[in-house]
Order: sequence, then C-alpha cells, then structure tokens
Amino acid sequence: MGNELISIVVPIYNVENYLRQCLDSIQNQTYKKFECIMVNDGSTDNSQQIAEEYLEDSRFKLINQSHKGLSGARNTGISHIREESTFVAFVDSDDYIYSNFLETLIEHIEDDVDIIEGMIEYFHDEIKVDNISHNFEKKILITKDDKLRELALNKLRVSVFPKLFRKSLLTEVFFPEEWIFEDLAVVPELVSNSKKWIKLPKVIYGYRIRPNSITTKEFSEEKLDVFKIFGKYDLFFKYESDRTKLLVEKIKYLHLNYHDIEFVPENNQYKQLYKQEKQKLLSKIADYESKALISIIVPIYNVENYLRQCLDSIVSQTYQNFECLLINDGSPDNSADICREYVEKDSRFKYFEKENGGVSSARNLGIERSGGAYITFIDSDDWVDSDYLEVLYNALIDENADISVSTYKRFHMADNCWYFHSFQRGYEKRVFTNQELIDEFIALDNFDFSYRYVCGKLVRRYLLDKIAFNEMTTLGEDMELWLKLYLISNKIVYVNRDSYIYRVDNDNRHFGLEKIRSDIQQRMNFITFLAARKIDTTKYLSYFILFLKERRQVMSEQTTYDATELIRWIDEILFLLEG
Repeated sequence: MGNELISIVVPIYNVENYLRQCLDSIQNQTYKKFECIMVNDGSTDNSQQIAEEYLEDSRFKLINQSHKGLSGARNTGISHIREESTFVAFVDSDDYIYSNFLETLIEHIEDDVDIIEGMIEYFHDEIKVDNISHNFEKKILITKDDKLRELALNKLRVSVFPKLFRKSLLTEVFFPEEWIFEDLAVVPELVSNSKKWIKLPKVIYGYRIRPNSITTKEFSEEKLDVFKIFGKYDLFFKYESDRTKLLVEKIKYLHLNYHDIEFVPENNQYKQLYKQEKQKLLSKIADYESKALISIIVPIYNVENYLRQCLDSIVSQTYQNFECLLINDGSPDNSADICREYVEKDSRFKYFEKENGGVSSARNLGIERSGGAYITFIDSDDWVDSDYLEVLYNALIDENADISVSTYKRFHMADNCWYFHSFQRGYEKRVFTNQELIDEFIALDNFDFSYRYVCGKLVRRYLLDKIAFNEMTTLGEDMELWLKLYLISNKIVYVNRDSYIYRVDNDNRHFGLEKIRSDIQQRMNFITFLAARKIDTTKYLSYFILFLKERRQVMSEQTTYDATELIRWIDEILFLLEG
C-alpha cells in the first residue's frame, strides 16, 4: 500500500520549546505522501509563528482557533482531513516520530485493517528514560475480546499514538471535549467499531515526559474525569457478555490503579475515594471470574504410571480459573498418594475417594461435587495441551453455545508413536443447532469420534442437572451422555483443534457380552427418545441395523466365549425392525 494519503493531526498549545523537533520529524518522513494538519489551539507563546514556518511545505497546513483543549484541537484537525485521505495519525506537539514512522505502519494496511500500532520510547531532554521490551511477534487482533484482553494486560496502548486509524473510525466530535484522559475515553468506540487491530514490535515514536503536561502536573479535580469515563464504559458495554465485562473491569482497574499511584498524594482528600473504587472493581472482577469457573473432572483408577503427566498438563493451563476434582474410584495402587501431592501444592485441586463403581459413577460424583459454571472431563491416563481449556472456553463464549467440542490426537504406547488426523474438515469452526447436530451426527461420527468421546468438550453446568452418566451402561456411556446433551442443547460449537491427547495402550480390546449388550441397548434407547420428540429416526434406524449386522457377524466368528444368547437377541431386534 504505497500510494495512500496519510493525514497527521498535530494539536499545538504553548510548546515553542519542542515544536520544531516534532514538525521536523514529520517533514523528514521517508514516506512522503502525507498531509500535516497543525491545529494551534490558542497558544500564547511563539508556537503559531513556528508552525507558520512549515507552511512553505505544501503538505503542511495550519488552523488557528481559540483554546478548546486537546480534544477540541484534535476534533478540529479531523474536520479538516482531505477527502481522499485513508488513514490518520495523531502526534502530540511535544513528541516526535521516527523517520520511518509512516513507512513502518503503512506496510500493514489491508482492506480489513482499521488500526495499526507501533511502540514508543520515553525520553526527557533527549535522554531515554525507559527501554521498551518488545519481545513478541506481530499481533493481529480481530475480536472485541481479543482487543480488550490485550488492553487489560497493558499490551496495547490506550493513547492514540503511535497508531494509524482508518479515517472512517473518526468523526468531527470523536474526542470528548472538556474531559482529560480523552484517549482512555474513546477506547470503547475503537475496540467495538474496528475490524483488525495490528500491533507491531517496533519502536517508532518518542514520547516526551515533562513536568507540566496535562497528565503529570499536580493533582486537581479535573483528574476525577476518569470516573466519568468509567461510567461511559459501563453504559457502552452494558449488554455485552460476562466475559467481555470482566475484561472491561480489568482495564478500568489497571488505569485507576495507575492514576491512584501516579496522581493522588497520600494526604489528598480523594485518596480514600480511589481506594474504595479500586476495591469495588476488584470485587466485580472476582464476581465475573467466579462465574467463569471451569470444573475439570478426572476419574482415577490404577493410573500411577500416567497420573502425574495428566495432572501436570492441567496445572500448566493458560486458562487458570479452574477447579480440578480428582475422583479416586477405589484404586489399589499409589494413585491416592499422587493425588494428595497435587492437593497440597495447589488449592484448585480437590480429592475424593469412593468404592470402585466404574468410571460413570466416578464422573457423576465429580459432577455432584463441582462448583463451576462449566464442566469438562479428562481421563487420568490422558493429557491435554496447555490451551485446552482456553480453546474450549473461548469457542463456547464467543458463540454463546451450550457445548464446545474439540478434536484429538492419539499417542500409541505399543509403538511409541503419535497419530494425528491427516485430514481436515474444511473449516476451523462450525456452529450447530441441536437439530442440525442430531441430523448430522452419524456422518460426523463416521469421520472421527470427536462428537462421541466423553473428553475434549466443555458443557454448561446447568445441562447436567437433568442428565448424568448412565451407570448401568458399561460400553458406549460416552456417546449415550453426549447424544442426550446434544438433544437438549440450544447451540453446539465445534473447533478444529486437537488439544486433547488420548493414550492408547491396546487397540485390540475384546469386549465381554454384557458390554456389547449395554452398547446395543443405549443405541436403541436414543432412537426411542428421538421418536418421542417427533424427530425423524430414519438415519439412526438404518445405521443401527447396519451396526447390528456387523456386530452379529463379529460375534458369530469369535471363539472366545459363547455368544449364542446375544446373537439370538440381535436376531430378534433385527426381525422386529426389518420384519
């Protein structure tokens, strides 16, 4: 994008000692196609005369106005931007920009990019006073929450520099006049109305620290404008999700804490107000985070050789607001001791013991004792990638779904090899209504078992108030549970990310007669539920008949046990279904 006209707005007020350095840095840009709109906001020193010197360069123009403040000067500058201009930069008149400021930023202009941001250095009287760490790759932020998260971590600047803004984001009354901290005030519009926001790990702007600037002079009541700004945030994000509101509260706390430390002396009458408001913000943050608690349920039986790998993978999650319920289902090995180790060193781990009753009963106990708004299941001989929870949670919240589903990879013990899916579904994410997923489940299940396996999913806790694992089902309990949950869910989101790792220690398992009978029974039960809800069962019946015939063939060929009665039962079912 080498032919863009870029507008640079420079508000000017009593900066005669610094203005030439600022305007020289603009005039000396390696990228030449720009206009510089200087707005003299009623300066009483020689700033106007200095600005007039630059009018010999046709790219510079000067607007003089009575004093309106920084916001008023910027708004005036916006109103004078040429129609053909595409992007706008703001440069404060006591700062300077690197000669490659524009060249660096315009390299990243694309049709769907609205904001491009570099990094700053702080300086005082030509001496750098802060070294900026920029040990990161270029970031491309698309969603509202992505941008808010980076702002909450102080990884994006709220200041309008050093940035390029697509002109369409700005209006002639964009900055609130008569408020200070106007940059902080326009964050909601920039976050919500922009598409891509790019952050570059490159210093391109020099920010001058001087004792009498608006933000560094002694405390005055005008600095209480920050509370007006926070009131605006509350109104602006009133109808957003709890996740978004949590990020907004974190941004508010970040800046209020900074203001308290930097601007408010200990003996100031408003010190207590700042402390009280900070405590309120911390309480709100805690409330929102408690709503987002994820319960991880881990059933445990004789897994002392694998358990630490599983639990270590949980400890290292990038999403840290979880509780992990360790359900020991009567293990006679050292699994209990390992569980206690983790409970002692991490308060998020909780340990429960029960008599051996099978994996379904262990999971049901975990559900009963869980306190999170969301639940996921991890088997104790498996493990997960560090972003397992984050992938599932983000997908569920972004789509306002009831269940999020991810895929998996396998580690085979026999040959010490990883097995990845060598195919792609053709999409990174897909959202289903319950009817759509029920209708497509058979086709999806033939592709892989992502939708039937118990693990690799996150579900809203309230769905499990009525549905639990069937402890009488000894084979197929995973599929039985999820089909029921899909049936009562409003929306399910699939994300094509193999964040769960299944450990496979024996691919050639032989199931006993009761397990096979149990699997057949749970499949028949689900067809009954579909029929009762007047959902077309044609696909499920056809698939079930095919499944029965294949199972009958396997039973008739095996010699391990007498399957006569099971085969008779299968024949009976086939006769009743087919006539």
